[in-house]
Amino acid sequence: MKRWLLLALVLTFLLPADSFARRKKYEEVDVTNGGSITGTIKAAEMVADPTGKVETQVPEEVKLCGSEFKMDKFIISADLGVKNVIVALQDVEKGKAMPEEDLTIDNKACQFVPLVGVTYKGSQFVVKNSDPIFHNTSLGLVMKGRRSTVYNLALPTQNMTIKKPVRRTGLHNVKCDAHKWMRAYVYAARNPYVALSDENGKFEITDILPGKYEVLVWHEGFGEVETTVEVKAGEATSMDHTFAKP
Repeated sequence: MKRWLLLALVLTFLLPADSFARRKKYEEVDVTNGGSITGTIKAAEMVADPTGKVETQVPEEVKLCGSEFKMDKFIISADLGVKNVIVALQDVEKGKAMPEEDLTIDNKACQFVPLVGVTYKGSQFVVKNSDPIFHNTSLGLVMKGRRSTVYNLALPTQNMTIKKPVRRTGLHNVKCDAHKWMRAYVYAARNPYVALSDENGKFEITDILPGKYEVLVWHEGFGEVETTVEVKAGEATSMDHTFAKP
């Protein structure tokens, strides 16, 4: 009996952190008269967007990358709406069909484009290098403050493209080991119920089966919060959130 207990404990630590979340496969069903979640994500006050520094002495990189860049970490509208906030329903067992949308991550002018993106289980990462210099694109799953590398792809030539399947779900940090200032974030969802706030902080998630859902709200500068929302058939549920100081 002790041997079996020890084996179970070992397997618990060896299995990937999202293995348990994948035990119950997401089921695609017809959603009729589903509900929706709409809302606005705001900041409590205006926050200045910092300027990033380019740290390189390689002549061709200095020419291409410049010496500093706008970080776009805090893109906040005049009425305090926050852009690039991920809003994702957690542990959804069934609902509408998964989108068939690949996500392109481009190394362009020494930055990743987009800065924040969303993709889905079963889709592909399309990693591209638009620059005439060497880049590598490292995608790492972030869980409980730790980063676990999923892919580390070298792109030595301009216009080189590599495709890889989205195989692990959750928040991915994207970095280039050759250029430390480059960064991006991708949320890989195991269900289709995820949205990215626009330039006014607005978002919408549609065709949701009635029920109570845990919702993750994440932003690079403000951090993350979780809340519970109840969705009713044929109704739009309002879910607004205001971030305090970062």
